[in-house]
Amino acid sequence: MRHGARGGKSSIDVTLAVTRDEFDTASRLVHRCYLRRGYVKPSPDGRHASPYLAMPSTAVFIARAERAIVATVSLIGDSARGLPCDSLWAANLAAVRADGRRVAEVSALAVSEAWRGRSLVMLRALVRAVGVYGRDIARLDTLCIAVHPRHAPFYEALLRFRRYGELKACDAVNGAPAVGLQLDLRALDGPLDDAFAADVFDAAQRRSVRAGLERDVLRLAARRLKLFHSRAARSEVTRMC
Repeated sequence: MRHGARGGKSSIDVTLAVTRDEFDTASRLVHRCYLRRGYVKPSPDGRHASPYLAMPSTAVFIARAERAIVATVSLIGDSARGLPCDSLWAANLAAVRADGRRVAEVSALAVSEAWRGRSLVMLRALVRAVGVYGRDIARLDTLCIAVHPRHAPFYEALLRFRRYGELKACDAVNGAPAVGLQLDLRALDGPLDDAFAADVFDAAQRRSVRAGLERDVLRLAARRLKLFHSRAARSEVTRMC
């Protein structure tokens, strides 16, 4: 789905990562951004490693401008393993689950250095894709995220997130401070009362984004099925030898 960037800049195309190259490029972009911020130490292969990002329930979004991947964010689905935020605010998330809400975590947000001056345009596109995927495809009720406290006012003022987790040191990013925020996706089902949210989740845009993401989901499922059959065939050949 293409999102127009203002001021004559390149349009932004947000999709799900499907191919190995797309996943690899997203991982390297996250590592570069986290390394620049001091959140991680250099990895030998230049990739960001997290068991949560390797799970089938995780959706990795990529944003392209002029055919290059310039941003990424992931949506980690809840599972028996829990969510990364459980290590910081387990009781808070337990209350969300006890309320019957389906929850997922927004993680691994990274924007290339070249787009840092236009981050609001990029975030609008990413939030639209994650929100539509979460509510209309994954049927989620709540998104949670751990953010640096200096970034929290932005998420709260413009993206409708609300604080639910107190300030803590986050081991996953070298002990950097983090606060827990959550977004009630159920609000997308009714009229939106502020201009930014109404623009991000405009009905026509929402339908278009959903259609594109549904195509990506089918492509990803087909690729995983092909990989499964390929591995099964190799295993059968090995047994015959």
